[in-house]
Amino acid sequence: MLAQLNDVPCGVSPVVEGLASVPRAVQLATATTRVLPAGASGPRRLEDSWLDVMVHRTEELSAELAHDVLGGLSAEGMAEVETARLLETVRVHLAGSGSIVDTATALYCHRNTVQQRFRRFHELTGRDVRRPEDAALIALALRVRAQRPRAQQS
Repeated sequence: MLAQLNDVPCGVSPVVEGLASVPRAVQLATATTRVLPAGASGPRRLEDSWLDVMVHRTEELSAELAHDVLGGLSAEGMAEVETARLLETVRVHLAGSGSIVDTATALYCHRNTVQQRFRRFHELTGRDVRRPEDAALIALALRVRAQRPRAQQS
């Protein structure tokens, strides 16, 4: 079935059992559809979209979350280059295996450099990307930041 939707941008819920579960599946598929990137083609599974769906569903709180988690990166005297480097390091780490060595390899830098960037990120935000609870909050905050227009990210 999914092969026939190859060019149709749509959301796909988990498989359901019984008619009673269909309304919930439609709700989940719709929530997934609402967070499709512009120009998307083909189906997108809810399981691959949870972060985006959660950010979208909690829109009124998401800006507060991003500010709370990433606000320290807006500190006076912080160079945009440093902020961008820290955020890229954290993004690569969270999108990868969680290994510092793999993160360093992906960024073409030494593992000590990655650890120094994590320490600096922690100094500025109070969040440690290597701690699972912090990593989850950081991942959500990064999604919010990516979805909001640049002018609103102050």
